[in-house]
Amino acid sequence: MSKVKILWADDEIDLLKPHILFLEDKGYEVFSVKSGDAALELLEEKKVDIVFLDENMPGISGIETLSQIKAKYSSL
Repeated sequence: MSKVKILWADDEIDLLKPHILFLEDKGYEVFSVKSGDAALELLEEKKVDIVFLDENMPGISGIETLSQIKAKYSSL
């Protein structure tokens, strides 16, 4: 069985390291990025099962990132 893959986008991702380590200890594979643009770039390269988005990030917001994800990856 393959690991569930999580993309977590937050401009303060370093502060969330304990949460990421917890998820990894539970068997999840977590990809962390610091912006909406980086999240969209990662999605071009990797298939993920779940996306966690911070609403307020520099550049494009989490809401705008979500809109673009839904338009490109409707099954995600």
